Amino acid sequence: MPLYSYLCESCGSEKDHIYRYNNRPDTVECADCDGTSKYVIRMSKAQSNDAGDYTEYKTDGPTLSMHQYKCNACSTVFESLIDTRESQHHDDDQECTSCGVKDSRWIPSVRIDRWSEMFPYYDRGLGVMLESKAHRREICKQRGLTPVDGDWDIDREYRKMDDINEKEDLEYADYCDKFDNSPEFREVRKLRDQGRL
Repeated sequence: MPLYSYLCESCGSEKDHIYRYNNRPDTVECADCDGTSKYVIRMSKAQSNDAGDYTEYKTDGPTLSMHQYKCNACSTVFESLIDTRESQHHDDDQECTSCGVKDSRWIPSVRIDRWSEMFPYYDRGLGVMLESKAHRREICKQRGLTPVDGDWDIDREYRKMDDINEKEDLEYADYCDKFDNSPEFREVRKLRDQGRL
């Protein structure tokens, strides 16, 4: 589930809360002063228009981001941490972790779904370079995994989890009822009441 930041209007305390994306409240009660905390958006950079101008948004929030690069000298694909507080930018050349040459190309992240698929790409979850959809299906099959495509219905998955949790809660309540009332647990209840369990 996504993590959202809330800033208290009274005491200035900022806390993160986890909500489902479709159930995020605009305000929550502050845990420090019982005031009202409002949802705040945290970002470092955003494209402001189609002309390619960029607007810098200053925040006290995190300014670190992980990016993937390909070395132009040895073709090694590696990751590097970028800190915008140090005036670093994802387009800057990064030092290759394999050959040490500072000549690299930034590899932008891509959405892998039915509308935009770009291969080859390195799948961090699988830990391999994928060449095609068929290659991804084959790797998943070998590892006993089910690939999740872009048209995945997250609400349906949440409903499934809720149904499972509800079923388990009912089973547990039934077990507790049997333990407290069923004749087959009579001796166990006696031992419990005597403090011998």
